[in-house]
Amino acid sequence: MSKSNDSEKARQALSRIVDLFKTGDVPKALAVATIPPQAGIPSSKWSWSNRLLQFMADTSDARGFRQWQEADRKVNKGAKCFHILGPKIRKITETDDNGQESDKVFVAGFFTIPVFRAEDTDGKPLPYEPTTPPPLTDVADKLGLSVSYQTFAGSYYGYYQGNSKKIVLASHEARVFFHELAHAAHHRIEGNLKGGQVPSQEIIAELSAAVLAQLYCPESNLGFSYEYIESYAKKSKKTVERACLAVINTVGKVLDEILGYQRESKGSQAA
Repeated sequence: MSKSNDSEKARQALSRIVDLFKTGDVPKALAVATIPPQAGIPSSKWSWSNRLLQFMADTSDARGFRQWQEADRKVNKGAKCFHILGPKIRKITETDDNGQESDKVFVAGFFTIPVFRAEDTDGKPLPYEPTTPPPLTDVADKLGLSVSYQTFAGSYYGYYQGNSKKIVLASHEARVFFHELAHAAHHRIEGNLKGGQVPSQEIIAELSAAVLAQLYCPESNLGFSYEYIESYAKKSKKTVERACLAVINTVGKVLDEILGYQRESKGSQAA
């Protein structure tokens, strides 16, 4: 690679970081970068700027080609890399008025390092991936959703992204998956959901997740669900009971949507 091409890619990477400030997305990006990632992930030792570039590449684990080979994983054919920055360290020797020499080290610029997202690799399971998928994963497949695991998902246990039809999880708990699956089903029923943590949408998702947890993993602790719903009920200035009653019909539709696909799946298996 020529020096001019490398410098241009470094300039583009730096420009992307600057764009975060322009769009106001820095707080979210920094929240992601400050959450301690899984031990052994190379990017946990990266600079802040490189972790921001990783955030913008929509992953929490990126590595070089050889690093993925060392982890017994291969980069998928056709996968595109993104670039992080490495400092060009220079050293000069200076002589003071007394003739004493001293070395001065400084950063003279940056070079780029190509890395690939974990989502674009296959092979040995990563330490933060579950050994077995949660119940209803087949429903996510039928809804055309991708489900992936990361070392973190911002300040949340997971999130659903409607425009790209994907669920990203930072927890192995089935209840967290159910919550995001409910968001996806709600999206299908009513069209685009409002962005952000909308109280009614969060209560619908958590109520649906609580029901699904009782059906598929009844040993799950539901105390968290009550606290979660209570926090959003307070935001909408309602009691827990009133907040739940206000959305109970929509919860029924969400459950029908999910369980309907599950019945179809079991029916096709029986056939």
